[in-house]
Amino acid sequence: MLELSLTGQPRSWQVRDHRYRCHGYGRAHWGMELAAVAALIAAEHPQAQHLLCHDIDLLSGEERLELALPELPPGPGPARLRYIFAPEERRLTEVHLYWISGGDPSYEQRLPLVQAATRLCGELMSYRWSGLTTLRGAVRGPGALLLFSGCDEEGGMVEISLDGVALDVERPGKPGRPEHRPAPRGPAALRLSYLAGPRVRTS
Repeated sequence: MLELSLTGQPRSWQVRDHRYRCHGYGRAHWGMELAAVAALIAAEHPQAQHLLCHDIDLLSGEERLELALPELPPGPGPARLRYIFAPEERRLTEVHLYWISGGDPSYEQRLPLVQAATRLCGELMSYRWSGLTTLRGAVRGPGALLLFSGCDEEGGMVEISLDGVALDVERPGKPGRPEHRPAPRGPAALRLSYLAGPRVRTS
């Protein structure tokens, strides 16, 4: 049975009258070539251009551009941006943003990651979503939580997940009496992921 948690869930959010569309991240949209995305990154983050890394997954053939930044709102502290390109066509199909608190942070040090995730979740929930295309608060393992997952009408997806955080898990048959589970030892992380729909990936 799927375990659920209200940890990090927003209590209120703005309501929009239009549906969410997953076109990419920022000015980088699905289908852009690797060289175009690299130029865009250099224009948006000139101070960090020398930190841009390019590599190829030898098994899948996917190419990646990865950039480390000292900070990136709304997450706290350093962040990593990872752009993934489909093999052969070298077209953008995924973008992942990571905020990681290294070492073994205290509860107070982990909390800003949860708060940032809540803000991101509230922003996404303000849009209209079609039918049963969203999932919220799914516990994936010790300290691991899928805060929000949504799929647009073209199959594009966006996800917000947390790792290494304390959880209040709703127990079956005991509404209003959540089980508190402390954060596991080790780092904590917030991930925001954007994935292109099947049509983009196969075109």
